[in-house]
Amino acid sequence: MRMSRERFEELVVQEEQALIARMPRGLKEDAQDLLIEIADRPSADELKEFDLEPGETLYGAYLGVPLVERRADDVLLAPSRIWLFHEPLTSSGRTEIEVRRQIRRTLVHEVAHHFGMSEQELEQRGQG
Repeated sequence: MRMSRERFEELVVQEEQALIARMPRGLKEDAQDLLIEIADRPSADELKEFDLEPGETLYGAYLGVPLVERRADDVLLAPSRIWLFHEPLTSSGRTEIEVRRQIRRTLVHEVAHHFGMSEQELEQRGQG
């Protein structure tokens, strides 16, 4: 689906706010520290780093230290980031509703990495 960057960003903000609103208070505070970044598409290096199978698409990426791996003295860590990729996400559906659904799935997936879930755990829970 063709979607302007501005409209895409609006959907991302709406879905991020809705996701955080549904979280328990303690998790909300940790999730609000995440920075959400948007790029047109993943770089060639990012595609290599994630070792995608043929036909797989990278919709987003978590870059940071998961909360379960942090130590009390890790105060100088850079903020964790979630990257969402405009072109793959907007190409994922034929309607705005379908694109919104994929944005939501991608945010849930990447936020789960922030809380320490692995790809295997996410796949077992149907969020792979």
